[in-house]
Amino acid sequence: MNSWVSFLPAILGVVVVLQAGLNKKISAQWGISSAVLLNALVFAVIAAVFYFVSLGRGDLFAANMKPNVDLKTFSWWYLVPGALGCVLVFGGPMAIMRWGAVHTFILIISAQLLASLLWDYQVEGLPVSGMRIAGISLAWIGAVLVCKA
Repeated sequence: MNSWVSFLPAILGVVVVLQAGLNKKISAQWGISSAVLLNALVFAVIAAVFYFVSLGRGDLFAANMKPNVDLKTFSWWYLVPGALGCVLVFGGPMAIMRWGAVHTFILIISAQLLASLLWDYQVEGLPVSGMRIAGISLAWIGAVLVCKA
């Protein structure tokens, strides 16, 4: 895959650190609830623009970007991703304030690797290999070493 999408996971990794770090700075002056509200407002504006652009040009981004809302298919758990996003936006700056960015993100990455392995196995039906477990184990060993420093 020769496109910017190939670099998306790395870009997201940088964005997560920047987002939490910047929210920590805003929180120091305005309070975390104000920082989260500001995030929510900016997100709502960008999401609305993206939604309305995709109404007419959904194929501009990807085949599945065109809105296709059918409220008959709505389930309660559709609200969970938004709630989890709030946990990230509140929790990231709070963790950085308490433990610093390095400790926070090494633990986040280690937990993400373990959760990803479980997701792949339980939801996607992908096999768990010894190499994957070894890699995740190394990440956890690294997390312990970083947190002991």
